[in-house]
Amino acid sequence: MSTRPFAPSRPVAELLLVLGVPAAMIYMAISSAVHGNFAAPGCGPGRILALTLFGPDKQGLTCFRLPFTADLPSLGLGLTSETAVVLYLLLVRRLRNLDVVLAHAETGIFGPDQLTQEPMKSRYAAFVAKLRVSEPRQLLLLVGVVAVGIWFYVNASQNNHVFKALANVQGVAHPDAALQDGYRLSWWARWETDPAMAILWIIVGSIGTYFASRQAYLYFHLARLFREAPKLMVFHHVPARIDRDHGWRPVGRLVGYAYFSLLSFVCSLIVLIYIMRDPDAAVGYRVFVNVLLATVAVVGMVLNVAMVTTLRRGVAHVYETTLRDKIIALNSDSDDAEKAGDPLAARTIRLEAGYLVGDSGYPVRGRALRFASLISGLIPVVKLSHDVLNLYF
Repeated sequence: MSTRPFAPSRPVAELLLVLGVPAAMIYMAISSAVHGNFAAPGCGPGRILALTLFGPDKQGLTCFRLPFTADLPSLGLGLTSETAVVLYLLLVRRLRNLDVVLAHAETGIFGPDQLTQEPMKSRYAAFVAKLRVSEPRQLLLLVGVVAVGIWFYVNASQNNHVFKALANVQGVAHPDAALQDGYRLSWWARWETDPAMAILWIIVGSIGTYFASRQAYLYFHLARLFREAPKLMVFHHVPARIDRDHGWRPVGRLVGYAYFSLLSFVCSLIVLIYIMRDPDAAVGYRVFVNVLLATVAVVGMVLNVAMVTTLRRGVAHVYETTLRDKIIALNSDSDDAEKAGDPLAARTIRLEAGYLVGDSGYPVRGRALRFASLISGLIPVVKLSHDVLNLYF
């Protein structure tokens, strides 16, 4: 196909996007250091993390401020934002030449001419057209996520759960208002103290949300294409002796990106819920925020899981259909060999068909690695479920 789902690669622009979030984080770290708010005694990130995970230590209450390095939730949002940018660019790079790779002469799972012939031609053209999001729509999305980021910052700067939780994790059962105000007034991203830091805090979070949204849009249409493709074109079976993954490795990488995108989404939700929780807020406000957070968590998880499972099931369905057709063809070849008086060839063909019978399922190998990654992914999922329940109980 001469039509590409994306414009030619622009390495400089991609490099700027990848380095944008780390550059902002480095600037915020340097600015915090210049203003004396990078670190504080007893507020090291290692100690704060240990207190959060394992409870109070024997040092007592020694952290009275909230410097840059002690604000682990904000640092976590910066990390997930960078992950969203990198995963989006990786996905774009793979999609640029996916049709060419999947139509490779030796390891291709379909012929290159099938994308230029009906009925697949129209469907693929529609798929490519949907991936070309117009600049006004991109701008509208960007404005929307920035507006949400501003709302999030305003709420976090006044009612950040870290301001109350930091005292609790250090063993202060009933922290007074002065201590919580101390954390809020010393927060490194406070607008009144350093407006540039507050703006960058909003921008970093908005960038992650923007690219996560665009990534979800791409995956949605990609999953639809794989669900409909088996009805519109013929797929080839690539023997394991030629390619271990039967030609499906490029698609397996896309599924892997989707899995990491899901984990990044879960981690960002955990941080979001942690920051926005405010059990002491007014009832109406607390109910509104809790309903909003729970809705985002449930809807986001359902959509992300549906995206990953749809991709995997689409691949498995296409492969099983291809395998079934291959077995039918081999059985027919075996019968022809029997009729031609060549029992050895017929037996060899039947053995190959018998081997393929037990090879159904997901074609991409490396099951042990996927299982290990799934187990590791259950940890943040369980944590998210616990946080959502804590919004109400």
